[in-house]
Amino acid sequence: MNWQEIKEKYQQFKQWQRQPMKYADCDDVHYCNNCGLMFSGNFCPRCSQKADMGRINWRSVRNGIMDIWGLGTRSLIYSIWQLLMRPGYFISDYISGKRQVSFPPVKMLFIVTVIYSLIIYWLFPKVFGIQLHDIDEGSRQLLSNYYNWYESHFSWAMLGMSVLAIIPTWVMFRYAPRNTRHSLPEGFFIQVLFSVLMVVLNFFLIYLVLVNLIAYNVVIALFTMFYYIVGYMQLFGYGFWGTLWREAFVLLPIVLIEFGLIFAFFGIDALAPLNKQISADEMLQMKIMSIGGLLLLAVMIMAVGWVINLIATRKARKSL
Repeated sequence: MNWQEIKEKYQQFKQWQRQPMKYADCDDVHYCNNCGLMFSGNFCPRCSQKADMGRINWRSVRNGIMDIWGLGTRSLIYSIWQLLMRPGYFISDYISGKRQVSFPPVKMLFIVTVIYSLIIYWLFPKVFGIQLHDIDEGSRQLLSNYYNWYESHFSWAMLGMSVLAIIPTWVMFRYAPRNTRHSLPEGFFIQVLFSVLMVVLNFFLIYLVLVNLIAYNVVIALFTMFYYIVGYMQLFGYGFWGTLWREAFVLLPIVLIEFGLIFAFFGIDALAPLNKQISADEMLQMKIMSIGGLLLLAVMIMAVGWVINLIATRKARKSL
C-alpha cells in the first residue's frame, strides 16, 4: 500500500467519522402486528413498532437476553465503539438530537463502571493495592480513607468528576465554532460520555499492570490526553492549540476542587486522631476553609480563562 492509498483510506475514515449513519428508505406496504395500521416505511407511524416485527424466533430470544446488559437496540457495544473511533462527533450527534445513535449515557456509565470494578477488585486486588508503608501516618490514613471510599463508590465518583467539568467546559467552549452556546444540561451528557470513554480505556489497558504499574499509569495518561484533545476538537471545532489551552483552563479548576474535597472529607478526618486537641467545631471550620479556599482559587482561574476566551473569540461573538 503506497502513500496515496493510505491518504485515501484516511480521508474515507475521516468522512465516516463525520457521517457514519446511512438510513435506507422502505416503500413497501406493511401491516402493523401491534396496532393493525397499514403503512409504508420502516416503522409504524402510530405505535413506532418496526415493520419487520413478526413471530418470536431464536433471534428474539437472543435479543431479549442481550437487552439485559444493553446489547440489543442502541447497543452498548456499538456506542462504545463509536466513542472510541469518533468521540467528539459521536457526542455531538447525541446532544444535537440524534438520540437513537447512543445507548442511554448515564446507564452506560454505570454499567461500564460496574464491569470495570468487578475486573479490578476480583482479578487484580493485589496489583492495585496501595503501598503505604513509606509515607507518614497522616498521609497513610488519608489515602486509605479515600481509597476505601473510592473502591465502594466508583460509579458515583466517576459521575461526580463528570459534574465538576460541566461549568469549566461551558465557560471555555461556549463560543466554539461547533456546538456554539451548548447548554449546561448538554454539558452534563458531554461529560458523562467522556467518563464512559475513560472507563473503557482503563478497561482495555488494565492488563498492562501485569507488566508494570508505572507503565500502565503513563499509558493511561497519554491515552486520556489524546482522547480529550481529539474529542474536544471534533466536538467544538477548534484546532489543536485552541483546544489545548482551553483544556488547560478546564482541567486546573477541576484538579483544585477535587483536591479540596479529598482533603476536606478524608484528610482532615485522617489527621484528627493524631491531634487530640482538634474539636468537632474546629474540624468543621478547617473543612469549610479548605474547600472554600480552593474553590475560590478555581473560580479565579476560570475567570481568567473566561476573559482570555472572550478576547480570543471577539470576532466569533460578533457574528452570533
